[in-house]
Amino acid sequence: MRRALTLALIGFLHAGMPAQAQGIPPADQREGPHDRPVSGVTSPDRVASEMEASARKDQEAGKSPLRRARIFRFSMRVTRAEFEALGRYTVFLLSVWTQRAEELPVNRVFIRTGGKEIPVHKVSSWETEVDKNSATAEMYGPYREDGFYLIPTGAMFRDGQLLVDLTANRTGWVMLQLPSRVAKPERFPNPDPAPGAKPDLKTLQDLIRRTFTGFPVPLALP
Repeated sequence: MRRALTLALIGFLHAGMPAQAQGIPPADQREGPHDRPVSGVTSPDRVASEMEASARKDQEAGKSPLRRARIFRFSMRVTRAEFEALGRYTVFLLSVWTQRAEELPVNRVFIRTGGKEIPVHKVSSWETEVDKNSATAEMYGPYREDGFYLIPTGAMFRDGQLLVDLTANRTGWVMLQLPSRVAKPERFPNPDPAPGAKPDLKTLQDLIRRTFTGFPVPLALP
């Protein structure tokens, strides 16, 4: 069976330094991280093990714990029929860890491009338990939330940024610099969702089962 290609980036940026520190522009005015290709299926065990390995590496390097961290994954290995059934959206899994419980849940995800903001629709989100004795809890935080989001695919191919606002302490947290470096626009000649478009629930569920195996499958659309 051909393995799915999942595009991903692990974000351990914006540790403890104030956004307005001398000589450093606000986070939403700096270039954000870029995506990179990662092969294989994304599962809860894979995400947890990757974060734990990264946290242990940071510990061994003598780094200080971060205020928060996040990882996201998305997949564009879909057929043309699936893409249309998804309403021309790309499904993102976003996982966030924080040291402070009051920062969660994620308040909103949005795209900033051309001087305007484009809202990103949340499909579902949930709290995920973090082992309090793990390196992940120490270095990135014992509080975690996961969620699925619908990104308008056309925005993936244009200049902009994908950003996150938490409930407290952090807004304009740059998750991804756009355009994507790995998404291929030639595969999607008409990538913009129609006004009011919604994905077909069954197609969305099938994609999540196939690409994000083991994560909770949404039972309904918001």
